[in-house]
Amino acid sequence: MSWRLASLLLLPLLAGAVLLPLAAQEAPPNPVERLQARLARGEVQIAYDENHGYLLGLLKALDVPAESQVLPFTSSSFLGNLINPKQPRAIYFTDDVAVSVARGGRVVELIANDRNGSPVFYTFATARRTDPRFQQEVALCTFCHNRTSPAASLWIMADIVANDAGVPVRRRGDPSFDHTDHTIPFENRWGGWYVTGTTGSIRHHGNVTLPAGAVDLPTDKGLNVTDLSGRFDPGQVLQPGSDVVALMTLEHQAGFINRTATLNAEYSDARADELAAYMTFAGEVALPGPIQGSSGFAAHFAATGPRDAQGRSLREHDLKTKLFRHPLSYMVYSNAFDALKPQAKARVWRQLQARLRGTPEGRTAIAIAAATKLDVPTDWTTP
Repeated sequence: MSWRLASLLLLPLLAGAVLLPLAAQEAPPNPVERLQARLARGEVQIAYDENHGYLLGLLKALDVPAESQVLPFTSSSFLGNLINPKQPRAIYFTDDVAVSVARGGRVVELIANDRNGSPVFYTFATARRTDPRFQQEVALCTFCHNRTSPAASLWIMADIVANDAGVPVRRRGDPSFDHTDHTIPFENRWGGWYVTGTTGSIRHHGNVTLPAGAVDLPTDKGLNVTDLSGRFDPGQVLQPGSDVVALMTLEHQAGFINRTATLNAEYSDARADELAAYMTFAGEVALPGPIQGSSGFAAHFAATGPRDAQGRSLREHDLKTKLFRHPLSYMVYSNAFDALKPQAKARVWRQLQARLRGTPEGRTAIAIAAATKLDVPTDWTTP
């Protein structure tokens, strides 16, 4: 199998994969399986249109906003021959599901956080048909999704520099890749991604390719890009850009999901403590100045709440010196957090409280969580 499979949300199409009998399950454990059950009962249909096939219908049915669109252009996944800087892949996401589409691909790819404790992979055929259903993909997905963590399947957000054709350039000479999250310096992020918005003095690998024979990326040409006109046909995708705020948000939650999956697979106090530190943004790389996205993603994201009686939400971005306003991750509401095993969750709750209660900002975050999440520990709701 090609090393090109190393990419964000790479979901290999497997021969012989079986369709799960999701409708028979009483409590579907993730958004895709819940939609599958509704499809089986005839409660919902996935709309099809001639321009984007089932994509708009899938996003609507899964409640995934088009504003979340981000665009990688590395020629990766089993659809790699369809992906390049002139035809980028489009990814849309919420806290617990991501939808990926390559123009002309025979399937849409999906990944979902499952309440059973690990991400689950699916495909959805793009050909128009009378009875559309999801296909779960199992065996070969671990080729890339377990590459850096054999015990657990991971979401993959990576800095993968590409050449002018979109082919990943392996600067270390091996098929590995560098995961990115809010702890990674910006100069080591976003290789192989379009990045749109105003990013000030941030230097990064986005929006540019490595010319033949070159050693270093021409990063000065990829900064503060607000318009992708001329790079590809915008009719291929739903939004005109690849919003930097959406990209950073997806990066943050991928880092969270991967830590929870690894903690569930191989418990240790140290891993639980690392997750609590990550959830409170310890080690976050500070923004050198204000940034602004290009799609309205931040406003849409904040509007989804939940909010306490004072109107405060963990989903509020800061975007001046840091990514979020409050020092507790909104992923506390996610399937990935809820799926933590009891011992792990108990320790994480304790560590979160220990980290937050010492500052006014932290105590505000505790109050928001106590008012908006049903299963917080009792001592979080006691004054």
